[in-house]
Amino acid sequence: MQTNRFETFMDAVFAIIITVLALKLNQPMDVTWNAVWDLNIYYLNYFICFFIIFNTWYEDHILFQIVDEIDNRIVFVYGIMIFAISVLPYFATWVALNPYSVPAHSMFGLLFVLINVCYTVSKYLIIKANPYNSELKKINLKDFKRYVPLLMIFVGFVLTYTIYIQGIYLSCMLATVYWFIMSISDKNEITDTDRFEALFDAVVAIVLTIVVLEITMANGGSWQALFDLKLEFVAYAISFIVCFNYWNYNNNLFHLVNKIDYRVIWLIGISMFLLSAIPYLSVFVAENFYSFVPQACYGIDFVLIVFLSIIITNVLKDVDKANVALQLALRNNYHLILTVIVVGVGLVIGYFLYPPAVIISCLVSILLIWLIPHVHKF
Repeated sequence: MQTNRFETFMDAVFAIIITVLALKLNQPMDVTWNAVWDLNIYYLNYFICFFIIFNTWYEDHILFQIVDEIDNRIVFVYGIMIFAISVLPYFATWVALNPYSVPAHSMFGLLFVLINVCYTVSKYLIIKANPYNSELKKINLKDFKRYVPLLMIFVGFVLTYTIYIQGIYLSCMLATVYWFIMSISDKNEITDTDRFEALFDAVVAIVLTIVVLEITMANGGSWQALFDLKLEFVAYAISFIVCFNYWNYNNNLFHLVNKIDYRVIWLIGISMFLLSAIPYLSVFVAENFYSFVPQACYGIDFVLIVFLSIIITNVLKDVDKANVALQLALRNNYHLILTVIVVGVGLVIGYFLYPPAVIISCLVSILLIWLIPHVHKF
């Protein structure tokens, strides 16, 4: 069978899992930096799960650029892998709630092993299903480097069941980093950006829709009951504009892009990770609208996304030097620098005078880009 529909289905599943990861995060117990830090294990699990899922998608994207056909056996193995990925956030949360539980760490490690094994088996079946594909024949499944992550997990299991309970968790982190390094070592160049754009669109679309799920239902049918939720709707409206503006920026950008490489994919991937935190941060801000720490977390997340956009534009120019239209469009980053300055001012005002100035500055920075005619746009 052809792979297009299967790739679309798999990407949709990955996009949903990536974006709902943040829904598993607990809100801080207080509006202090210490309260935020107390949830560090949750945030770390959130990042690791995102990293594993996105890296799996990246590897799959590179692989399917050269795949001609798949069969039901391949689909079946991928189904098992997708199932393992779908429950990964659940067991990551279990680990966060029970950091010294051997069963919790064991389940997390077993899922990591299952994902790796399924991906290796799927590669073997794909090569077998495409016997005349010369590109697939270049894949060496006997290369020992492919199995180092599994060896790391095995060592982690030994540690967990002997001297160090969190050995599996630590080995999973190291294996994830190793897997990432192996993934980008080939420095692949990608001339067809459609699948990546589709994943990005799906992630942003889901983020936009799950933000509203976090708004508390009005306690009654009166106007007053609705008005009592005004701050939650303000936070939602601003978050919607932030996410939609980021999608529009990238949509305009990719109209000019002819090719990308691993750097672009991973930088935008990190941007999607930061963007997926918007629903979580929107709730934090809405419930503590006049406190600086929630506002600062939101503003810092926003600024990091903008900083990554600046880096991405420079990388795109380096990847596609022959693209005159792209080089002209990205000749400066004035609009992005303006955004950082405006939000930076908002953070200062928020710290000393009026905390909501932070989220308001995020909105103002977007409006300035849209309304000021001489600001550079695509």
